[in-house]
Amino acid sequence: MAGKIVVETVTDALAVASNIIESAQSEIAWLLPPEMLIFSTQFGISEKCKTLIENGGRVRGITQITGIYRDVIQRRVDYGEEIRHVDRYQGSFMLVGDKKESISSIYLDLEELSLDDELRAFWTDNEAYADYLMSTFEFEWKGAVDAKKKLQEL
Repeated sequence: MAGKIVVETVTDALAVASNIIESAQSEIAWLLPPEMLIFSTQFGISEKCKTLIENGGRVRGITQITGIYRDVIQRRVDYGEEIRHVDRYQGSFMLVGDKKESISSIYLDLEELSLDDELRAFWTDNEAYADYLMSTFEFEWKGAVDAKKKLQEL
């Protein structure tokens, strides 16, 4: 992938995320609505994250953990993803691979999110933009609650 591309559907965003994860060598960081985690499981993306971890990589994520998403979060935690919970989720998403390739939302309507829904996301291999996204991720990461603690509360 080179340059900058605007992604316009949930399905396309999942395909891009899958490619980023598959090409990552050391780290994935994501901030996603929990609905996208269900879709990512259906598309085999969680298995790619698991493979990255098994090969010595690190996967960290931030989402809103509620009872209906408990099982999907627990499975990801069980195979080594580091996940944290935020109470307020504002509907944006981002995924960064190896601090160089990223996809992030420009617009995402979370009302009844489906695979066919339109969205606006920005896919790029611009490292300066990835640095910007990672600084946002790290800020949110520091204030988020460990998923294991949140899962115990549920």
